[in-house]
Amino acid sequence: MSNKTQNSLFHYIISNSDIDDIQSRFISYKLELGNVKTIKAIKKTEVDVYIFTTDVGGFTIKTVNLPIPITRISKINV
Repeated sequence: MSNKTQNSLFHYIISNSDIDDIQSRFISYKLELGNVKTIKAIKKTEVDVYIFTTDVGGFTIKTVNLPIPITRISKINV
């Protein structure tokens, strides 16, 4: 597997969708595992649901629009 391929997929996703960078990195990793070399198009079909057209076929991508959970904040004396 090539980091170069994963990076180019990541940059395409970031540039052509509103998917955040953490999810985009994971999606690019999973697509690379599926031997995807290029993404031809990204189409948003519903809220947080996308169809990716690639050189090896289509993929349905479901993202999550949640903030990073903060479980606890405590003040400390410095």
